Amino acid sequence: MKICAMGYDANGRSFATHVDVPLKQVSATFAISEKQTAAYWGLAQNQNSPLDNEYEMHLTNVPRIVGAMSGHAEITMQDGGVCRLAPGDFIFVHGKALHHSTFRSTVPTATLNVTFHGTDGYAFK
Repeated sequence: MKICAMGYDANGRSFATHVDVPLKQVSATFAISEKQTAAYWGLAQNQNSPLDNEYEMHLTNVPRIVGAMSGHAEITMQDGGVCRLAPGDFIFVHGKALHHSTFRSTVPTATLNVTFHGTDGYAFK
């Protein structure tokens, strides 16, 4: 299964890409990944972004998967690439990838965050 991701190049700049999470077929209509080793998971809620932070960049310092549960988000990388999340969409975040998150939803954006150990990245099983 491919999911949107933030990459991190040799020059230290973030870019939009995809990662492949291997799945094993359980039945004709169901597939699942191997159990992943995570540090923790949590729920977050983000209110609408103010209009004065259009270019603020931040990083997470840890690799994680962020899944939108309600609302939506637009995540811009340093190369100008964008990944847009709606409910049910996921993004893999590289710990050192600078990015700008914008929340312009009419409802707060709720996310499920699965955080992995380390800083640089994570290899899916």
